[in-house]
Amino acid sequence: MYERILYRYIEPSYSESTVTEEEVITLVNQTVSDLATDAEGTIKKINAGLSPYRDANRPDLYIFVYDTNVNMVAHADNIRMVGINYHNKTDVAGKPFRDLILKGARANGSGWEDYIYSSPAESGLFWKTTRYQIGTGSDGKEYIVCCGMYRERPE
Repeated sequence: MYERILYRYIEPSYSESTVTEEEVITLVNQTVSDLATDAEGTIKKINAGLSPYRDANRPDLYIFVYDTNVNMVAHADNIRMVGINYHNKTDVAGKPFRDLILKGARANGSGWEDYIYSSPAESGLFWKTTRYQIGTGSDGKEYIVCCGMYRERPE
């Protein structure tokens, strides 16, 4: 609700983040592999905010994971989001980005999704792009692994 109110009065900003596409892709790939080897242990480590799933020096580099019903099963930055179903929930501009992530993951296996979101490293609303990839955990369940980066101002 706070973000929707904020969005009525200010435009989303570009971030000063230093997170790169390469770092995001590497972290998503590693997490998909870790889930395939030990889903339960990996989810516990993500929810505890442990490295490499959350970078203590750069709080805007973190992993989050959905199941195929858009339930948040793990979140390295905000444990309070775990257990919530995000089907049909939108960003402040009304974009159902989580449903689009699920749709893209099912259709293509992986991809990128753009939306507006708050950052744990800066105050305000920012343009964000998230890398997602579907994978199967050691428990036989499918997971959509995500890691985002807050976009810098285009040159």
